[in-house]
Amino acid sequence: MDRWLSEELRRAPPDERGRARVVAGSAITLLLLTGSTTMAFLMAGMPWRYFVGGGTTTLCYLGMLRILRRASSTRLPALLLSAIMSSGFVMTALITDDSNLMSHAAGMLITVLTVYLLGPRRGLLILVPMSLVIVVVQPLWHQTFGSRPPAAYPDYEWVMHALAGLCIVAGWAVGWLYSSAHAATHAELARDIQARKEAEAKLGELHHTLLAVSRQAGMTEIATGVLHNVGNTLNSVNISVGVVTDRLRGSRISKLVQATGMLSEHSTDLPAFLTTDPRGTMLPAYLSALSQQLTEERAELLAEMNALGEGVEHIKSIVSMQQQHARLVGVVELITVPQLIDDALRLDAGAFEQSGIEVRCEYAEVPPIVVDRHKLLQILLNLLSNARHALVDSSVQDKRLTIRVGPGAGGRHLRIEVTDNGLGIAPENLTRVFSQGFTTKRGGHGFGLHMSALAAEELKGRLTATSAGPGQGATFTVELPFRAEEALASVSRA
Repeated sequence: MDRWLSEELRRAPPDERGRARVVAGSAITLLLLTGSTTMAFLMAGMPWRYFVGGGTTTLCYLGMLRILRRASSTRLPALLLSAIMSSGFVMTALITDDSNLMSHAAGMLITVLTVYLLGPRRGLLILVPMSLVIVVVQPLWHQTFGSRPPAAYPDYEWVMHALAGLCIVAGWAVGWLYSSAHAATHAELARDIQARKEAEAKLGELHHTLLAVSRQAGMTEIATGVLHNVGNTLNSVNISVGVVTDRLRGSRISKLVQATGMLSEHSTDLPAFLTTDPRGTMLPAYLSALSQQLTEERAELLAEMNALGEGVEHIKSIVSMQQQHARLVGVVELITVPQLIDDALRLDAGAFEQSGIEVRCEYAEVPPIVVDRHKLLQILLNLLSNARHALVDSSVQDKRLTIRVGPGAGGRHLRIEVTDNGLGIAPENLTRVFSQGFTTKRGGHGFGLHMSALAAEELKGRLTATSAGPGQGATFTVELPFRAEEALASVSRA
């Protein structure tokens, strides 16, 4: 039916486009029906007025279809279709001498289509004149100009005409009730859709807010690890500086200055001073011992300065690593996962050492993956933090954290397993640990694992948890797709 519609109507909203299709379909159906009826009249030798009326109606339908091809709305084509249908019905009723025509189903068809296409109010412009013709004009016309005299027109035929008019009114009323109910339902549905869209928008804003908060929490975790490691390194640097300062204060260089001053005083009689003067005879041995002490002192200072340089270099590497990871979210790059895990461990290495936690890393040979570095680092930091808390709060003596990296089943995913032998997870909580607001930690906020699971889904992966029960430890598994070809293509385009 769309081929009979204009370009504007094809792009119109669904209601308007559906109404236009009904107009086109009704016009084509009535055109075929009227055309075939007119040809039948012609072949049957009916009076010429039947042929003229049928031909005129056919041309009107063709003209209406032509207007529909150019119309920007269905208002004019719908009005023309209703007018043509009612006019044809009225003219047929007037030129025939059959009162039973008024109860024909065509009258109800015209009523239904008119109310649907024009609406209840505009439909009255068509249906009221048609009802008047059926109830009043057609009986009077036949009494005046018909083949039967007025006395031959029985009362029951007047009743039939009145009933036909009432049927049209009833059809209009039913159409009006349907249109009103449809409009109310459509409005309610529109309000529900708008409310749902607003709720989805608010949910999206909340999701982005949670992501931002989670990112800030992740950056806070990184900053805490950076400050902790930098603080430990600064303690070593401070100790080295103190040792160097104390060594310099107690240095024997001043004794060397005194010895060189004594030699300068006896520069004119230096041989006699070194052989006959008691102080001169002791000076070579003193200088030898002093040089030995200065050599040892120099070695100790160099060692402390090397330690000081290593501490400064360690601080530099920690800050550089933090700057490397503090990038905008959403930037994907080629990542070597074991190296990223090592970076995450270094960011919080001091906390594991102070808690007496043994960290084991078991890395299989896996290719690099293209992923959002910050999101994956955020997941890793959160899992490491949760494992550390589970181990610290556990009474187990051999606190152990194991991190495994390898291909998943089928080789299509990369698996990262973070396993601890700490508190474990109760069976009823395994399905709740990723729910927003759920936490078993004292002072926990309850969205770390939730946001980590969401971040894993955004990376086209998933985050799962398994545990044998309380006191049996837990394993959190991150699965990420390799997607090497698409990922490399996206990076090259970026």
